[in-house]
Amino acid sequence: MKKLILLVIDAFASRVFVPALKRGELPNLQALVELGQLNTNCIGIFPTLTPAATSSIVTGYYPQHHHVLGFHWYDIEHDTVVYYGDDFWVIWREGFGEFFEDFLNKLNHKRLQVPTLFQLAEQRGLKAGVLNYLIFRGNVKHEAQVPLAFSWIPSIPTSEKVLGPTVMYFGDFVDTEIKKLDDTLYRTGGPFHRFGFDDENTGNLLVQLAKQRAFPGLTVAYFPDNDFHSHEVGPARAVSSLQDVDTHLGQLFALFGGVEAFLNEFSLVITGDHSQTDVVSGNREARIELDRILDDFAIADPGRPWRKNDEIIICPDMRAAQIYFNRLEPRRFNDAIEALMQDTRVDQVIWRANDLDSNETGYKVVTRDRGRLHFWPGQDSPNSGLDQFGGRWSWRGSLAVFDGQVKPNNELVFPTYPNAFERVKGGLDCRNSGHLWVTAQPGHEFALSETSVHVGGGSHGSLHAGDSLSPLIVAGAPKPVHLPDHVRTVDVTPLCLNLLGLEFAYPIGASRVTN
Repeated sequence: MKKLILLVIDAFASRVFVPALKRGELPNLQALVELGQLNTNCIGIFPTLTPAATSSIVTGYYPQHHHVLGFHWYDIEHDTVVYYGDDFWVIWREGFGEFFEDFLNKLNHKRLQVPTLFQLAEQRGLKAGVLNYLIFRGNVKHEAQVPLAFSWIPSIPTSEKVLGPTVMYFGDFVDTEIKKLDDTLYRTGGPFHRFGFDDENTGNLLVQLAKQRAFPGLTVAYFPDNDFHSHEVGPARAVSSLQDVDTHLGQLFALFGGVEAFLNEFSLVITGDHSQTDVVSGNREARIELDRILDDFAIADPGRPWRKNDEIIICPDMRAAQIYFNRLEPRRFNDAIEALMQDTRVDQVIWRANDLDSNETGYKVVTRDRGRLHFWPGQDSPNSGLDQFGGRWSWRGSLAVFDGQVKPNNELVFPTYPNAFERVKGGLDCRNSGHLWVTAQPGHEFALSETSVHVGGGSHGSLHAGDSLSPLIVAGAPKPVHLPDHVRTVDVTPLCLNLLGLEFAYPIGASRVTN
């Protein structure tokens, strides 16, 4: 059986990839496209945020089931605010020790609620490996060593036990001794390489595994640099990051005598967790400060659970945000919606219908200039149709809130907000979902007064196509594989299992509406 490698390029945007391909700037990716299959419209989940999106790629489920909601959310059951973002002041307030505990232990071992691709493969007799992928949970115990740069902080333990696949390389924290090797693989780490979480380290590890012919049956490798670079300079100007990944692929293929020889031994799947849109250059215009918009409310301190008189917790997450209410009072709920609608940079406000009325089901959406919408799964309304994955929906109101269109065959399409209905359900039905979700118009990000935004760079998080569409490349399949015209990141796990001769609960392209 062929071995499988899944490569995930963070913020891999089709709108950047396709022109670069046409310009001849990505020769190794071009060779894979010519020898395999390409779908340029692989739809991410909602929210389009890395911890949630990478969880969906290697579980095959939406946040509704895996329970990872992004970088920033409120854990209702444990009355804690979860934060994995890059704003130093929040991490400092939380404490580095707690952050490390959250990142290394809780994210994979407690917050993630469904099996990973690694676990599914290994419980069926295959060996699996992970190279720097954020979601790594497996069934093999590894010791995570804390880098020397952090060892002076008393609250951080010198080591931590984590569960991953058989082969695990996770930045400067975890490296597996592979018996085929004379020593552990050489890593590129330290503070100048984000402690091992960069493309150079991932590329080096791939090459060394290839040299030693030490790949397990399944390997998931993560290339994060494109996301960092896109945030800084904008997605189009970050194409050099894709070229660097292309170079790493060329080095890998050369060890086997070229791409065709490589594909004789391996199946290769490449995709992204989300894409990015451009953020406007002016700081005041770019940032939507939710604490200023909602200053009529008693707002909990950032990163802190409820105090007695707090009314709301605000969790901004780049181009999406969640708002939690201490007490769900219809008048104050509507006050918040009205205040949000006053800002022209706000795109949609979305909520579960039964949060305000237990007799209602489904989801409600309001916009400034495109009307209101109430939609729900099933066919019990004069307005109903099938989405592109076969899910049946009913609605009242204006489909324009999601640029929804009904084709003559009664198919629902959402050109500007791809697969909007299923993605909203997949996010808002998570048990820790905010009561209100807010999305931003392209060019803008949500913030609090103390947090920063990616001015003049790129960002993501919303339902918009600019945040949501990545390429999906499949090459070297051991047997013909049907890649549907419409595909999502939740289809990556069933696709990978299919290539390995294994089955998943849902076939590739199947609707997730019924659950």
